[in-house]
Amino acid sequence: MGKAGATMSGQGFLAGLAGSVFVADVDAAERDPARIAATVVGGLVVGAIAAFAALILVLVAWTVASGHGSEGVRGIGRAALSLRDADGRDLGAALLVLTAPAASNVAFVLGFVGLAALVFRRRFKDYVTAAPRVRWRLLLAGLVLSVIAITPLMVMDRLISADATPFPLTVVSPGLAGRAIYVAAAIFLLMPAAAAEEILIRGWLLRQFAAFTKRPGVLIVATGIAFSALHGDFSPGAFLTRALMGAGFAYMTLRLGGVECSIGAHAANNILIVLFVEPLTLKNVAAPSKLTTGSLAEDLMLIAGYIIITEAVARIEPLRRWAGVRLDEIAGASQNAVRSG
Repeated sequence: MGKAGATMSGQGFLAGLAGSVFVADVDAAERDPARIAATVVGGLVVGAIAAFAALILVLVAWTVASGHGSEGVRGIGRAALSLRDADGRDLGAALLVLTAPAASNVAFVLGFVGLAALVFRRRFKDYVTAAPRVRWRLLLAGLVLSVIAITPLMVMDRLISADATPFPLTVVSPGLAGRAIYVAAAIFLLMPAAAAEEILIRGWLLRQFAAFTKRPGVLIVATGIAFSALHGDFSPGAFLTRALMGAGFAYMTLRLGGVECSIGAHAANNILIVLFVEPLTLKNVAAPSKLTTGSLAEDLMLIAGYIIITEAVARIEPLRRWAGVRLDEIAGASQNAVRSG
C-alpha cells in the first residue's frame, strides 16, 4: 500500500508534481502586481531592519559574554572585527561567525515572509508545509538520510582533491571539549539558518512562482537558479553545485508537500561542510570553483541522492509513517492508495 500510494502518476516523472498540495492553494491574489511589489519592497526593508537588529543583539551579547561589556561601543566594535576576521582557527571567533549570520538570516526571513503572509492573508505556516502541523520527524529524516548520502561524496572529493588542508573541526580547538562545543554549535545554529533559507526560497519564492505557472520543471529550475544566485558565487562549479542542490530541495518540497525534508537536507550539507570541508567565514578565501568532469559527476550524484531520499520517504511505508507524512500530502500518490491510507 505504501509503495503504490507513492508512485508518480503516469503523466511522467515530474508531471505528477504539478498536483503538489504545497502549491494547490495558490490563487489569483498572488499574481497581483501591487501585492507582489509591496511584499518585495516592504519585505526587503522589514527584513533588513530585523537582520540588522539581530546582528547588533548578537554583537552586544558577545561583547558582554567575552568580558568587554564595560567598553561599550568599543567592545561592540571589537566583536565586529572578530566577526569580520574569523578564519575558523579560533573557537571563540568561530562560534561568533556561526551565531551572527544565523541570527541575521532567521530575522530577515521572519520579517520578509511574515510581511508576505500579511499582504497575501496567509498563515506563516503556509510557507512551511501543507500538512496540518510542521512535521519535525520529516525534518529529522531529511537530516539523517542526507548525512548518510552526502558523507561518501565528501570523502570521495577529499580523496581525489589535491587540497590536503585539515578538517575545520580539528583546527578550531586543540581539545576535545572545544571541538565538542563547535560541533554542538554547528548543529544548533545551522539548523535554523537552513530553515530560514528554505522558507524563503522553497517556501515563499516557489509558491510565488507557482502563482504564474505550476509546471514543476519550471519551478524546480527557477528556484534552483535563484538559490544559487543569492549566494553570490558565480564561478561555474560553485554556481552549478548550488543550483542542482536547490533543484533537489525543490523536488523534495513539491513531492512531500512542505519544506521540512529540504530543511534537514540543507542543514546536513552545511553542517558537514563546516565540520569537515571549510570553516564558515566572512572572508573570500576560496579560489573560484572550476567546472570539471569530476565535479559535475559529484553534482549529479548529489541531486540523485536527494531524489532517492525523497522517494524513500514517499515510497517506504514504515519510514513515511514514522516521518508523519500522509499519502494525501505526497504529490503523485494514486487516489486509491490515498483513500486506503
